[in-house]
Amino acid sequence: MNENEIKAHYAEQAKQLGLSKQSTMLDIITRDKEVETILTCLSGIEGQKKILEIGCGNGYTAEQIRNYCFKIDAIDFSPDLLEVAHKRKLKYVRFQLGDARDLQFPSQSFNVAISERCLINLTSWEDQQKALLEIWRVLKTDGVFLMLEAFTDGLDNLNNARESVGLSKIPQPPFNIYFDKEKLGEFLADKFVPLYRKDPYPPFEKNFLSTYYFGSRVLYPALAKANGVDVKYNSQFVQFFKDLPPYGNYSFIQALALRKLS
Repeated sequence: MNENEIKAHYAEQAKQLGLSKQSTMLDIITRDKEVETILTCLSGIEGQKKILEIGCGNGYTAEQIRNYCFKIDAIDFSPDLLEVAHKRKLKYVRFQLGDARDLQFPSQSFNVAISERCLINLTSWEDQQKALLEIWRVLKTDGVFLMLEAFTDGLDNLNNARESVGLSKIPQPPFNIYFDKEKLGEFLADKFVPLYRKDPYPPFEKNFLSTYYFGSRVLYPALAKANGVDVKYNSQFVQFFKDLPPYGNYSFIQALALRKLS
């Protein structure tokens, strides 16, 4: 997809789902776990937090986290989603049109930056690199970048598990480019704390959805197929997996908390 097609996709999301938490993510448990992970990260950062949210969508996440920070600048490239976000009328949150590849903020403006399934919408690795450099630029030294994006390693493991029980692979959506961990790690090595270094600050789970995705994307559809029933989002069956500790690496949506190097 090109950029205009991606904008058209999110315009339809704005039209169909409005202020719903399901805008851009139909799976309610995934959305709740994403917000939970962001709040866990923010609670581990001391002092006043000035946050940049990149890809704020309809403003749902900003509304959930606004009490954990001093101020939020929330940007999105979709005017339709931003029109919905403005309806929330949130104090200390400024919604505005923006491009992750060219952030209109001075260097070292924020001590936290958050992207939630945003950078995967850029149409090339080169554009993703531009966005990562911009995020590094606008963060203060030792600032935290919480990167909730999609990664190929989790998708590969999930699809291998699905194939082992006779299920088809889950493809990358046509408007997404998932991150390769090795390539990403090489690019960020001199800009942020290395991806694989154990660092208790801030606390986070790299693959916080792994157990839930194994249950909801492997076990549940395999049982549904065997019993001739349809798979449905947010079913009662998958509720069992949402509060279990995350084991393994079976979700493509993952969280990386990275600290900026000077």
